[in-house]
Amino acid sequence: MDFEDFDSVFAFDADVVYGESVRHKIEKNRRSMEGGLFIDRLLKTLGINEPGNNIYPPKSNQSLRQLHQQIIDSPSPDHHRQSVLYYVLRDLSRTDKDSHHASNFAKSVFLPEKYRIFIDGVWYLDRARFEKALDYLTEPVLIPTFPEEIVYALCTHPDQHDMHIPLAYYYAVSPPVTSPKVLEALYVKMAESSVTEALFWSRKQGPSMRRRLFDQLIHNVLDAPEGNDRARRSIELIHLPFDTEEEQWFLAYLTEGQGRNIPRAKDALNGRAVAKGRSDALAELGKGFGSTANSGMEWSGSSFEHGLMTPPR
Repeated sequence: MDFEDFDSVFAFDADVVYGESVRHKIEKNRRSMEGGLFIDRLLKTLGINEPGNNIYPPKSNQSLRQLHQQIIDSPSPDHHRQSVLYYVLRDLSRTDKDSHHASNFAKSVFLPEKYRIFIDGVWYLDRARFEKALDYLTEPVLIPTFPEEIVYALCTHPDQHDMHIPLAYYYAVSPPVTSPKVLEALYVKMAESSVTEALFWSRKQGPSMRRRLFDQLIHNVLDAPEGNDRARRSIELIHLPFDTEEEQWFLAYLTEGQGRNIPRAKDALNGRAVAKGRSDALAELGKGFGSTANSGMEWSGSSFEHGLMTPPR
């Protein structure tokens, strides 16, 4: 097949167009994906960077022909251009089972398997089908491409609520993550899964990021919505094996830092002191927050767990 010839690529229907419902769904997904869709990134790597993303999705057959021509005119390697065309052909499949136009194209141009697998993965990701995307994007044959962007999308997409999906991608692919916002987004999911695991992972980061993540861990655990999960994670938090520096950070964040205003800060300090066998420290911690009468809290070793589990009065 001559992939540079539009009528050859779209031989099944040279007048094909993106349906209105398909275009609306793509545009809706773009708005939900911070930083844009992955097809937008793929087009950008080809040097196709239309203002306002007007080139995709194409609004007519003529627009589709223009998109094809811009892909063909790109100086990028053949496999890269063919991969984007494969993505477009997937768009024009009505269902997963009706994707033979795309698969036939991949076979005709001898598109390497790793390119096809990657495009399948980001195509599902752009459609917010996260489990299907994960199946493809964690294939061992792949060289990680856009790994930080994928981690961030899996962590922050408003329709993605399963904490295990971004962690499964991260542990399977082991991508280098250097962006602070990606690190923090990943850390939130890690802490939701295991407070202990999150602590040990934070120790692998640089000094400033480590402290930033540590404070974030305390905040996310103690300021979470009421429920049994918050109680479990709070108890796990106060029993963590902090080193000397982390012990100081814990105290500082909850007595001097932003954590001081968390309603359960006093309960956490109380609980940590009890967990460490420092009952003599409770009075000093209480003084740091005012009298027990004013705080409305009983500073006894038996009360801290209840305080962590229930909302403030």
